Amino acid sequence: MSILDEDDRAEVSEMLSDMNEPIDVHVFTEEDCQYCEETVELLADVNSLTDRSDLHVHDMDESVAAEMGADRYDGGPVTVITREDVSGVRYFGIPSGQEFSSFLGDMLAVSTGETQLDESVRTELEEIDDPVEITVFVTPTCPHCPRAVQTAHSLAIENEHVEANSVESQEFMELSEEFGVRGVPQINVNGTDGEFTGALPPAQFVQQIKQAL
Repeated sequence: MSILDEDDRAEVSEMLSDMNEPIDVHVFTEEDCQYCEETVELLADVNSLTDRSDLHVHDMDESVAAEMGADRYDGGPVTVITREDVSGVRYFGIPSGQEFSSFLGDMLAVSTGETQLDESVRTELEEIDDPVEITVFVTPTCPHCPRAVQTAHSLAIENEHVEANSVESQEFMELSEEFGVRGVPQINVNGTDGEFTGALPPAQFVQQIKQAL
């Protein structure tokens, strides 16, 4: 049974028709996980609408979870979109609600290797050659969160030193409390080295990261 209705499937299929290079979507699940089964069903639905994506379902205790950073935070589901040297695009929690559009945009961007970043932002980004981990806390109903997530993931696609996590704050409540999340999108850089709130334009986003470094 499809999770997406007929209109949604048509819209998703049209969007993903612009994919050109094959990608892999890895979903990590575990027992007693509230949204793991639903996440697998949703992404299987999406995967069926393009021949440019392969879906892989793993248990969280498999060694590949550590290799892909899926076990970085306690809990599942975790989804990682990869292609060749792109491996730092992650979703902690089900990519539904407002985040569904982010997820589809990330599939397309990873496949094409093309993001919406301006050339000036790419130039600034090239100066980052130390490991950077960006964590964006979101909620499914936050209208500004998708833009913050896509900016963070675009940086990870453009720069191999950058990894970016979208974390559904209500599913990962203990983690949200640990990071003191009071509003979303909250963006943390390398844990607590840097923190800012809001869907900043990409140029300001990169400047915030550089200040944290």
